[in-house]
Amino acid sequence: MTRKDYYDWRSDIAKTVPDNLRVGDDLFILENKDFKYPYDIPRKVDASTFILLDKGKSKVVVEGVEYEIQSPCITMILPEQTYCIHYCEGIEFRAIIMSRQYSESLFEKANMDLRNLYEIVRKRPILQISSEIISLNAYYKSLLGIIKFPFVAFKLESTKHLLISMIYYFVNKLEVLEEKTKRQDIIFERFCFEVRQYYKVNRSPIFYAGRLGISSKYLTDIVKQHCGETASEYIERQIMIEAKALLASTRMNVQQIS
Repeated sequence: MTRKDYYDWRSDIAKTVPDNLRVGDDLFILENKDFKYPYDIPRKVDASTFILLDKGKSKVVVEGVEYEIQSPCITMILPEQTYCIHYCEGIEFRAIIMSRQYSESLFEKANMDLRNLYEIVRKRPILQISSEIISLNAYYKSLLGIIKFPFVAFKLESTKHLLISMIYYFVNKLEVLEEKTKRQDIIFERFCFEVRQYYKVNRSPIFYAGRLGISSKYLTDIVKQHCGETASEYIERQIMIEAKALLASTRMNVQQIS
């Protein structure tokens, strides 16, 4: 499967985002005023999306994990992640959408290990915030100023510096949360990660329990506490979500996906 086979997000965004809220095909600013997103359709997108939820609440599934989101919060979706929006209630949001090439160059400029960064964000794509929204609003306002002003040279380079600061803040907060995470939370997060890595070749809870160094019964107890399902049910649901996302987002047929 090639990247061009993914859901064509640029076509949908282009219908909504005016020229003064984008930099070529690499950076887009999207607000919720006119954008209608289809619910309950899993997607895979070849882009990075940084979302500031200002008002309301929502339920989303990222990589098979369900999140109840309450404003104010930040959500970050990485390239090739499977995600699905189940519902939104009274939401107001601002989204910064970056092409894969742009976001990867952004992380390289920040001297971040891309693999470590992706792993941190994959584990915790949602971050609740409070008073910090004031600082983020200042960054956002500066970003808009650069994008909207017609005579700013080197727009992509200028926007990168601002976005790097926002990402540093996001990742630093995630690292602090990581240190405070309880052991069972860590086991569940590792289980979700292992399922994403190996679900194509092994669907047995015993296999994943062995990789985590625990019993299959203990693994199922932890999974039930976190999402109300057994380990087997979680694995099967992840497979179904991935299959639906591939059907909706690629040119692959049912036989190829099977």
